Amino acid sequence: MEDDALTRDEVEHFLRRRVRKLATASNGREGLEQFRRDRPDLIVTDIRMPVLGGLQMAQAMRSEDREILIVVTSAHSDLPHMLDAIDIGIDQYVIKPINIKQLVAAIEKCAETIELRREHQRFLAEREKLIDDLQKALAEIKTLRGIVPICSFCHKIRDDKGAWQQMEI
Repeated sequence: MEDDALTRDEVEHFLRRRVRKLATASNGREGLEQFRRDRPDLIVTDIRMPVLGGLQMAQAMRSEDREILIVVTSAHSDLPHMLDAIDIGIDQYVIKPINIKQLVAAIEKCAETIELRREHQRFLAEREKLIDDLQKALAEIKTLRGIVPICSFCHKIRDDKGAWQQMEI
């Protein structure tokens, strides 16, 4: 989200070739609506946005989704803005004018976090499947353990040690 149309177009053109899905907004309220509709993995926003400021928008997003990753761009490198960004939990802060290498580095750090989270979710899902499979196997073993092996020829029963005993014993 960027309020300056030229900067927004340049960043959009750059990112569109590098990401699977990209949405843009010209003001904070529009950005918040898109966030609620699309639930993206990453937000890149300017601090100064019309209608609803970037930090206020980020704070609203963070209150709805603690995991959302947010990169803020700003011409402000003063302490109050940075402290506000820290309080909100902004993940990366890129000073304007935007240096593409710095923006890419910030986005790549966030992309690593996103991939680690996805890998963790895959691990948890796989672990749950394994636990479920083991519980089913254990139930089957318990059922099989309850079956008494009987010789169809001599009618003897095999005990737990593997010895064949007369049924009467």
